[in-house]
Amino acid sequence: MNIVERTIAELKPAEYNPRHKSEHVLKTVRSSLKEYGWLQPVVVNTHQCEHCGDRRNVIVGGHRRIEAAAANEEKTVPVVEVNFHLEDEKRANLRLNAQERFKKTDLAVLFEELHKLDAGKAAALGFSASDAVKLLYAARYAKDSLHGILAEKFLIPPFSIFDSRQGYWQQRKKAWKEIMGSLAETRETTLAKGENNLLMRGINEGTSTFDPVTAEVVYQWFTPEKGVILDPFAGEQTKAFVAAALGYDYHGVEIRPDQVETNKKALESAGLRATFYTGNSEDIGKLIPKDVKADLIFTSPPYYDLEIYSEGETDISAKQTYEEFMKSYENILAESVRFLKDNRFVILKIGDIRDEQGFYRNFLVKNIQIMERLGFKLYNEIIYIETTGTAPYRAERNMRKRKVVKTHQNLYSFFRGDLDKIKSPETIEVHKKMLAFLKGDPEKVQQEFKNPPPIKRDVFAVLNEANHENSQSQS
Repeated sequence: MNIVERTIAELKPAEYNPRHKSEHVLKTVRSSLKEYGWLQPVVVNTHQCEHCGDRRNVIVGGHRRIEAAAANEEKTVPVVEVNFHLEDEKRANLRLNAQERFKKTDLAVLFEELHKLDAGKAAALGFSASDAVKLLYAARYAKDSLHGILAEKFLIPPFSIFDSRQGYWQQRKKAWKEIMGSLAETRETTLAKGENNLLMRGINEGTSTFDPVTAEVVYQWFTPEKGVILDPFAGEQTKAFVAAALGYDYHGVEIRPDQVETNKKALESAGLRATFYTGNSEDIGKLIPKDVKADLIFTSPPYYDLEIYSEGETDISAKQTYEEFMKSYENILAESVRFLKDNRFVILKIGDIRDEQGFYRNFLVKNIQIMERLGFKLYNEIIYIETTGTAPYRAERNMRKRKVVKTHQNLYSFFRGDLDKIKSPETIEVHKKMLAFLKGDPEKVQQEFKNPPPIKRDVFAVLNEANHENSQSQS
């Protein structure tokens, strides 16, 4: 590396450089230069061409040091000269800025430049998918509220409600989606059961796709840094993508070979890696190497009689009876926890399911009972509130039988081991449950309640607008 002396007067700041002026930082850099001298030279471009224009004397890296040197009344600075086209110059500038701190308003500038690069080039500069998410989210999210302070520390407020309708949640979700790109190739072969399933699937446009913010929060709250995550029901790629982007070692079992290939391609295109095992989750003990020791089991099991994920006879979502489904499900969980280290969590994202008559099967309680038989105790209960989606279209029909539309799921956090080993804060309860039971025949509800309350489309429009305004006010 050839270092030359250049005068400060002849050097030009890069017009796109996102760094901001801070008197405190300037004072620190000035003091460092006086005490230690130049430990790192400035990087300056020497390139000139018809396409890029005159990039000679443009500072690629070292803007603040030059500013500090000028304040110290130095006339010259040590320089490493490079011959970079404009695109390469910007990439180098991004890389040199990768570990620095920026104001919230400056992050948008940096992200815009980063977003122009494909995943491979960004990775080569030292930026991971996680870096990009953090940059975009920080650029858009204000920190001037209590929610903002909590979200800054815990990603989202650490309450027992995960409200995906809120502005802070939607902003973070949007950031992840921009990083992941389209997840259209996910669960396209899912065979939804029930009336109007094709219509609903078309309207929802992929509502089975896992929420990336849920995955991010669960990983960050309940998994040690760079830990191993085991998922016995992998499904589409979101959980794996988020885990890999955050530096976790993800291992997932998926019964559909085509879905496994889709998942692998999605991660590889972003320069990420996760391990998938193609096969029946009931064989998880045989599929996964014995030396895999998990720091977290996190999964969302298939819902019996609601969605079938493949037409294979071995798929537990296609079991003939609910009893068969539950037996297979418990066996899978029992085999999965054999891979779990001591003093670790199992997180299940589940929702209750109805039987043929419309009564709930008590699936949530049965999950607790299963985990207790396996030596675990329920430690956190979190309610995940979904966006409205197709709920307005289903509500009028459902209310004829006084059946409310379900727009939430549950996250159960189970723990086995020594509670003193837990260092993460518990969630804070801010909700109560209301359960509605029915005595009698659900088919007779409509006869007994002659005039169901009118439900109009414009009511839902007003509610959605109110929710949107509330989200904006909290973000």
